[in-house]
Amino acid sequence: MAGKSDQVYEGLRQDILTGALRPGESLSAVAVGTRFDASRTPVRQAFLRLESEGLVSLVDRQGARVAPISIQNVRDLFELRILLEGAAHRSVAEDCAHDRAAHDEFAGLLTGFEAVAVEEHAGSRRTRFYELTEAFDQAVVRHLHNRHLARTIADLRPHSDRLRNIAHSVPERLDLSLDEHLTMVRAVVAHDGAAAELACTEHLTRTRTAVLDAVLDPRGKGDRIDVVTA
Repeated sequence: MAGKSDQVYEGLRQDILTGALRPGESLSAVAVGTRFDASRTPVRQAFLRLESEGLVSLVDRQGARVAPISIQNVRDLFELRILLEGAAHRSVAEDCAHDRAAHDEFAGLLTGFEAVAVEEHAGSRRTRFYELTEAFDQAVVRHLHNRHLARTIADLRPHSDRLRNIAHSVPERLDLSLDEHLTMVRAVVAHDGAAAELACTEHLTRTRTAVLDAVLDPRGKGDRIDVVTA
């Protein structure tokens, strides 16, 4: 039973984070059970786990739905991320001056980002970029000496991943994000803590703006997103 519940949970979670399941989209327990060949109990268990992560909303008599995007939550999340991740990037950049293995790992990531910057095939370029950003984010968390800070940043990742995909619903945002990641990684490799913190702060500030633009869709460029404005 636990194995089937895990399968349902992982499948739905991935679909929510990638945007395959849209914010506000209804989740039928019957349809989910059919998809994963699961009974009601493991489906319900998966829904409860996703609700605990803030990815699914359970409403009496209305079933489950993908948690909508709250404007206030977007603002609150990025305010916290700017405070935490800016400090994390500064710390890791400065520590790399005394940690050869960490320096070499970030140098390898920089080489990867630079290769993506000249990649012409849009599909493979996007996929590789996401792989590198995931590896970079994990490397920052892994090389932090402050484990409380590392754990807090890691706990915010599911919500951050979902918003990243919303930000990139405007095509040109991906190219801008690539440039911003190049700046961040170069600062880390150069052991420049102040530059790494500034680059991270600017990246998150611009991402926040892109997410809010896509959610509100004032110019019709992004995908219309279900929101809770309160």
